[in-house]
Amino acid sequence: MKFRNFYFDFVGKRKIWFIISLVVILAGLAGFLIRGASLNLGIDFLGGSLIEVEFSRDTNTSEIRNVISEVGLENAIIQQNEFQLGESNRFIIRTTPINSETKERMINLLDEEIGLTGSPLQDRMVDPGFSKQITKYALIAIGISIIGILVYVWIRFEFRLGAAAILALIHDVLVTIGIYAILNREVNTSTIAAILTIIGYSINDTIVVFDRIRENTPLSGKFGYSKIINDSINTTLTRSLNTALTTLIPILLLLILGTSALRDFAMALSIGIIAGTYSSICIASPILIVWNNRFPRYKK
Repeated sequence: MKFRNFYFDFVGKRKIWFIISLVVILAGLAGFLIRGASLNLGIDFLGGSLIEVEFSRDTNTSEIRNVISEVGLENAIIQQNEFQLGESNRFIIRTTPINSETKERMINLLDEEIGLTGSPLQDRMVDPGFSKQITKYALIAIGISIIGILVYVWIRFEFRLGAAAILALIHDVLVTIGIYAILNREVNTSTIAAILTIIGYSINDTIVVFDRIRENTPLSGKFGYSKIINDSINTTLTRSLNTALTTLIPILLLLILGTSALRDFAMALSIGIIAGTYSSICIASPILIVWNNRFPRYKK
């Protein structure tokens, strides 16, 4: 193996990477607590009715609430769809389960009092019992994915590399959810699908780096384990960045041009890919150095 004379010292600056990640995660936790220790869960998890409408003129949530209060829906959750470029007159109205008659009255009132451009853009209803099942299965899917990855990496490499990979995955999930909490972005089934995709993407990136570390480890007695890890990161850096960029380009196009459901998926995926690439380079491998410093027997 030929070491390069000049390369970035990722391992030496590991405290900076850890601080950056900690700040982002704590900011997300703060956003989570400020909003009552609750994420902005979508109808898939809460149950009820969701209607997205577009108005023919500028309006606000107060005016909409005043109108729908005439049919007893003053407690509805009303959100402006700020993620639709050039479509600021789109609003999402979430309510407890309502019958078709009440829904029709609400739409007619909104059209009469404010003015709609046409039929609702979205009109969905989810039973509360079904939403609980979705929540349960979503958590089970994430848990099984993480356990399966830990077992695979443990068998493929060794336990400490598997533990470092899982910590990097947890980092990616926390960063994604934290940014959602800060932005007050709705968490729905598309978000869960994106998180599962992020887990697979991130672990693939991490395994590439770990595989190079495994190949170079026999030289650690000569160059030192920190040197081996740092060189492994640098030799795989171009591959990691190229993969991230080529993956992000179509996802960003989906975020700009896609439908509402595709935007939800692309939003979480773009955050997760950036976090996953960052963690594979700056978090997962430096964790091994911290591990070795804590358990001297691994320095061999």
